[in-house]
Amino acid sequence: MSHAVAGYLARLGLDPALAAGRPTTPEAAVETLAEIHRRHAERIPYENLHTMLGSPPDIDAAATLRRVASGGNAGYCFHHNGILIAALRALGYDVVEAWGHNWDDDAERRDVHVGHLALSVRGLPTADNPGGVWWPDVGCGDGLHAPLPLVAGEYQQGPFTYRLDVRADGWTFHHDAQGSFGAVDIFDAQLTQAQAEAAHRRLTTPDSGAYARKLVVQRRLPDAAETIRGCQFTRTGARASRAELTSYDDWRDGLVTLGIRMQDVDADALRGLFDRSLTAHREWLTAR
Repeated sequence: MSHAVAGYLARLGLDPALAAGRPTTPEAAVETLAEIHRRHAERIPYENLHTMLGSPPDIDAAATLRRVASGGNAGYCFHHNGILIAALRALGYDVVEAWGHNWDDDAERRDVHVGHLALSVRGLPTADNPGGVWWPDVGCGDGLHAPLPLVAGEYQQGPFTYRLDVRADGWTFHHDAQGSFGAVDIFDAQLTQAQAEAAHRRLTTPDSGAYARKLVVQRRLPDAAETIRGCQFTRTGARASRAELTSYDDWRDGLVTLGIRMQDVDADALRGLFDRSLTAHREWLTAR
């Protein structure tokens, strides 16, 4: 695993020597944690490309870490937070797994099911966070740019405002009004492998799975979030913009700009996905 962790750090532009262990002081360890998080959010996009191409990648963290370290794509929250958990543990951080589900209204909130892999990092007290518990999450797509202290309150990151509610059994993240989802309830409990794999199968089942209906690629920048959904590009935050990507070259270039790597992507399959996405986009425009 150390070779893969070093490769992952190198992809983030960090010194692979960091794989020898985290800094010894809490303040320095928090800053290293934040730097890993920021660079991951900016450089490795949240995406369901391979799921949309019919081959959802396994959620085994070791395999995902090796793939990302060698320059491949990651996937969605189970992949992103899975490799963050593995890498942080290899660096010596005290990581506790958690899980949750996204919701936009009360009915969705009551329908509790596994839809998100999460984590917290313990034992890093600072002046601003004396309890020493932090919430990093690189699996929310257009969500966090850096970890938050796991303390109830309102937080500003760039142009986005977030709110954390801490519950007895976990916490709730309320996204900015510009975000792609309303909130996520996170439960401070570890998933079994069987539960995680069952959730992965449900989420990536062709046509019916929540992550298998439309292409989504997202990255979080310091001052903005950028998304390609189907054939539409959206930037929220600073210099907000929107554009339709209705030519194959513009669409493919957009994916690459957001960080998608094409090394393991079949060109014909990618063109087929574009054609299907463009058809769905035009149907959506007509329905509007």
